[in-house]
Amino acid sequence: MNSDRAQALTQQVTDAVLAVPGVACLRPGLRSLLRAAGPRQRSAADRSDPGTAVRVVYDARGRIAALRIDVVVRAQHHAARTADAVRAAASEAAAAPPGAVRVTVTGIV
Repeated sequence: MNSDRAQALTQQVTDAVLAVPGVACLRPGLRSLLRAAGPRQRSAADRSDPGTAVRVVYDARGRIAALRIDVVVRAQHHAARTADAVRAAASEAAAAPPGAVRVTVTGIV
C-alpha cells in the first residue's frame, strides 16, 4: 500500500475514533512503545509504526488485515461500551470488517 494512501486512511480512522463520545485521546500503550524501541523486523504486510496509537496491517493483496487502536477513555464513560463504539467507528471509517479491529484501552482519565 502506498504511504500517502496509508497515511490518509490512518488520519480518517483517527478522526472517526476521536469523534466517539468517551474517547479522551489516542495514546499507544506500553507494549506498543516497547515494540517500537526494540530491534524488531517488520514484515512487508506490517509497515505501520508500532509506536503509534492507530496501526494498520495489510495482507499480501494490500487489503486491511488488522486495525489496532489504543485509546484513553474518559472516566465518566463505560470503557467497554466506548471500546465497542470505537471498534464500530474505525471499522466503518476504514471499510474493514469489525472482526479485524482490535481496540485497547490504555488509560482512563
